[in-house]
Amino acid sequence: MNRRRFLLNLSALPAVNIVGGLAHHISPTKSLADADLDPINTASMWIYLWDLVDEGYEFVLRRLQENGITSISLACAYHGGKFLLPHNPKRKVIFVEDGSVYFHPNPKLYGAITPRVSSLVREGHNLKKTMEHAHNAGVEVRAWVVCCHNTALGMEYPGAACQTVFGDKLYHNLCPSNPDVRTYIRALVKDIASHGVPVVELEALGFQPYTHGFHHEREGIEINNAIRFLLGICFCDSCVRRASGARGEIDSVRQFTKFTLESYFENPHTSAERYADISSLPNEIFDPFFQWRSSVITSFVEELAEEVKNTNVQLRPLVSIDPSLRTQLGIDAARIALLTGGILVPAYARDGSALLQSLSLIQSLVGENEIIVGVQVGLPGSGGKKEFRERVRTAREMGISRFNFYNYGFIPYESLGWIKESVTG
Repeated sequence: MNRRRFLLNLSALPAVNIVGGLAHHISPTKSLADADLDPINTASMWIYLWDLVDEGYEFVLRRLQENGITSISLACAYHGGKFLLPHNPKRKVIFVEDGSVYFHPNPKLYGAITPRVSSLVREGHNLKKTMEHAHNAGVEVRAWVVCCHNTALGMEYPGAACQTVFGDKLYHNLCPSNPDVRTYIRALVKDIASHGVPVVELEALGFQPYTHGFHHEREGIEINNAIRFLLGICFCDSCVRRASGARGEIDSVRQFTKFTLESYFENPHTSAERYADISSLPNEIFDPFFQWRSSVITSFVEELAEEVKNTNVQLRPLVSIDPSLRTQLGIDAARIALLTGGILVPAYARDGSALLQSLSLIQSLVGENEIIVGVQVGLPGSGGKKEFRERVRTAREMGISRFNFYNYGFIPYESLGWIKESVTG
């Protein structure tokens, strides 16, 4: 069953049942399970440059090919981290150089913010070398770019970082309203596109949340979803100027946010009962604000699409499968898919039935534009082989034939077999 036919079947259902009641009308183990699976067109593996360097370019590319992988999505601009590498022959733990790029940047393209270049690039390893090895192996190389999540650049250029209602800098988040940030990301995309990659995957394009998982991040009170959202709202000068000129109701949002957070910090239990989640926040204040944030990110994507319009490069922004999170981040899935021709959706739900409901909503929003589904392979995120294969099968039964898998360096070699079975089965 292809995606067009699935959507036609879906459109015949009552509108109120598309999300909440979809499982009552379509069972992935009955009406869809008997359908022919669409063939996998692309299976891309998210990967880091150090994976290729430490294990050997040819060895990794051959192993991935043998397990059904047709392309790799190489991290070309990435944040920091501490990662366990179970099958790496040279090291088992890596502390990633924060906010670095993994190619030779063209300095003429950048403005006030300039890239931090990885030491691996200085040692002779980079996107270009990876593409040469991959071309010889018959494997496509895509560029995986983390945009607004960059603690190192936030600390180096504090004026570009998001800012809480109290004036505290959120260094892990570059603000997408900031002109210097937008110039930097545009240059990054143009620079990477000049290497001839067919696809640039754009992660963290929107307004990022307060919670980061930073080193020794601590909280001494319980913080619910609504309070976490309010803590992460950016009130930097760029946001205030942009919102004030677009009727974003920034003053009302600022007053409400400051009062609510101060009340919560003084008496968490009382405030938590009043504002338990995002939906409990006053619509008259936040609806215009959410619309404004969405306009910021949509215009950002328009600028990025302009940078590659005369090339063969496709942009594939990562879009959350969670509608509430999309709203918080300012992501309009329909508009973004229309601008770029497709989106990449990390579908990290544990079971296929949950994926069916949420992914069908995404399909209804983007129409005939391409959807790539990202799937966790490692544990505990994947849930295991059975759950992994169920998710891939569910997406294929919905007419989706393009996948990304997370992540080569994190998983045992054994788990690559799950991908091979899902791609060929």
